[in-house]
Amino acid sequence: MSGNERRHVAADAPDYPPTVVERSGPAIRAALLAHAPERCVQFEAEFRSALALAAESLDLSGPQAVLVHWQAVAMMAANPLTDEEREQLERARAGDFSGLLTWHQGENGSWVRL
Repeated sequence: MSGNERRHVAADAPDYPPTVVERSGPAIRAALLAHAPERCVQFEAEFRSALALAAESLDLSGPQAVLVHWQAVAMMAANPLTDEEREQLERARAGDFSGLLTWHQGENGSWVRL
């Protein structure tokens, strides 16, 4: 990839910073309430269930796994796809991968645009 292509890829970055959701119960709940309120009840139920199991076993891996999953859901809800991204997704589903970036394992192993 040449220097010009790198600048082109960097220029494709959004002009705004993405909304970041902290990996904590209160932060995830707040993001879901703001951006996907219909999903909040499910998050709370899963998190409370995992916390109840952790109270018995003293193993926090269950609540942590719930937080990891729901942080991703909250981040996606807080940062919806743009029209252009939705169009790229539809093209990719139809088998057209042009315009997407991929990792090229060549001599210099770098990102290339298809």
